[in-house]
Amino acid sequence: MNRRILLVPALLLGLAACTEESAPPPTIEVVVDTVVSEPFQPRSAYVGRLQAREDVTIQAKVTGYLVSRDFREGELVEAGDVLFTIDDSEYRAALARATADLASAKAAQANAERNFNRGRELLPKGAISQAEMDDLIAKKLDAEARIESARAQVTSAEVDLGFTVIKAPITGRIGRSRVSPGDLVGPTSGDLTTLVSIDPIEALFQVSEATYVSTVSEHIGGELDPSALQSIEVTLELTNGVSYPEVGRIDYFANRIDAATGTMEARASIPNPHSILVPGQYVRVILQDTNLMQGLFMPQAAVQADQQGSFVLVVNESGVVERRNVELGDRLDQSVLVREGVEAGEQVIVRGLQQVRAGMAVNVKALPGSDSPAAGGR
Repeated sequence: MNRRILLVPALLLGLAACTEESAPPPTIEVVVDTVVSEPFQPRSAYVGRLQAREDVTIQAKVTGYLVSRDFREGELVEAGDVLFTIDDSEYRAALARATADLASAKAAQANAERNFNRGRELLPKGAISQAEMDDLIAKKLDAEARIESARAQVTSAEVDLGFTVIKAPITGRIGRSRVSPGDLVGPTSGDLTTLVSIDPIEALFQVSEATYVSTVSEHIGGELDPSALQSIEVTLELTNGVSYPEVGRIDYFANRIDAATGTMEARASIPNPHSILVPGQYVRVILQDTNLMQGLFMPQAAVQADQQGSFVLVVNESGVVERRNVELGDRLDQSVLVREGVEAGEQVIVRGLQQVRAGMAVNVKALPGSDSPAAGGR
């Protein structure tokens, strides 16, 4: 009898323990923020390298001793400025000979013309034979040909004489001279110096294929037309972090994707009135579209990644967590542009991500300071 009395309390304790184990776990609370649609100005940055729009090597076209160097190395020169002068005495003499030969050819042609006219009068009278007349015609034609040859020699001598004065073909900054007065220079002596244009200067950079397809192609409606990109402002950031004050424009896109690098070459023209920028300099190229575009934004903190790519956890209207794979665009401050995967007004989890998984029911709490309509107890 006493044994039965002892079993009853033990049975009751066991039932109570089973009841406690089967109680549902408490619902996890997460912090969410809302996907919003906002206007924005697309902005992207690339590593670029500066190059001169015109890069000229200065060479001697004729052979001779260098008489003078007429510039200071490293200075700005104007198109047409004299850079080098070569001794021209030999070429002046050649021009004089060519001019004399032309005068001689003209005299011979005049004599041949007179003989031809006489022969044309005498032939009908039988005073000369047809063979003699043919010889007069040939001499007349030969004299005319010699005049053309002499004129060509004069032109050639004048060109050679002009080459003894080497002038700047463009406006730009001159480089170091590789020769000095007294040196024998000529077509085989190599570069005398170099000359590069400075204003404007060009910035070359590479746009990835993915960026081009998702951004540039959308902006210009799929048509590769540089004139349609005039709304994109190009600014530069120097290697020390200082922003260059002048604003440039894109003026060129390559006509194909480089198969080796998967990138497309682009070029921007940058004003350089004070010659601050120099060819070969590396810069950060920043593209800023001045047109407002509409896009979906969500906090960067909501984004996770795995082998499938980027994804977020969304709390649906029933309070259940859903996984959404997303395609992301540029990051702007603490938010990221979402191209695909979520819709405006949906709530993404930004805190408590490690505690939840898809299919779980959760309580939501709005991110402090946000306009999210989320409320607990859903």
